Amino acid sequence: MSQIQTIAGFIDSADIGWTLSHEHLVSGMGTMERTGLYDEDDALRRCNDALQITHDAQIRTIIDCTPVDLGRQASAFLSLAQTSPINIIAATGVYRWIPLTYHSWSADTVARFFQREIEEGIEGSSIHAGIIKIAWDVEYSSTVGGSNSMQNQLEKCARGAARAAKWSGVPITCHTRAADRVGIRLLDIFEEEGLDLRAVTIGHTNDSHDLDYVLEIARRGANVGLDRYAKHLGEEELTRRAGIALSLIEAGFAEQTSLGHDAASYSANRGPAEGGSRLEDPGCWLPIPDFEIPWLRAQGVDDESIDAMMIKSIQATFDAASAMKASH
Repeated sequence: MSQIQTIAGFIDSADIGWTLSHEHLVSGMGTMERTGLYDEDDALRRCNDALQITHDAQIRTIIDCTPVDLGRQASAFLSLAQTSPINIIAATGVYRWIPLTYHSWSADTVARFFQREIEEGIEGSSIHAGIIKIAWDVEYSSTVGGSNSMQNQLEKCARGAARAAKWSGVPITCHTRAADRVGIRLLDIFEEEGLDLRAVTIGHTNDSHDLDYVLEIARRGANVGLDRYAKHLGEEELTRRAGIALSLIEAGFAEQTSLGHDAASYSANRGPAEGGSRLEDPGCWLPIPDFEIPWLRAQGVDDESIDAMMIKSIQATFDAASAMKASH
């Protein structure tokens, strides 16, 4: 077993309990707290309400996948470390649009930036990141600009993430555009960097309608993040996505499958047309415990397989990452 850094300190990987693999406490844009786009009192109230409701639904750990350029708030984490009934793991890393600041950096410089937030703390605070998050979406298709193209910048940051993961012993979680099958290229890069793919989650994979792609990620040894499971998708689509989890279980990959919603308790992104935060939803992290898990059980999935997805798959990513550090 390994030690996992949460916002309240280290816990043993054996103690994570049911875990949601890809969520957001607070999201928006970098510097939103200094531009009138963020209300921390409201954010903390929403976070605490949602965390308590989610704890009541047996969830014990949430992985927050919000790097600084997606609106991460260290001050909110400092408060939540004192009040949350759930373990919260914070992220370093970079979101989809690589900031211009990074463009001239080497992959090692990117890695050292991520490593600093893991080992020294986030934004000068006592909060330490426990995971690295990167994001490949439609921007990856842009090759305009040669070495400065979005594709090259994203690949460089992926290499930086791999190096930081090995140096610091934390796993990587990846937002991906599943329709473009970018998870395969990410795994290729991580293998080139000598990363144990068991320490990698290829996320948002249940966006895909291509089961062969989903299974290929699992066969490569990575963790498959089925972490787009939001209420707005509707029951028919949620059932289709639950079926992907069932297929992975039936193929023997339950311990390489993790579940999440990609939902935020407070977000300044995609709010109302007149501005402001997104509508409040204290049950934003309930569709998995309230719908997907009961649906899987109704199909005959046993508790051992449920625990494999909700606990063991996440434990394995942290244990594999810790082992990489120990071997270097």
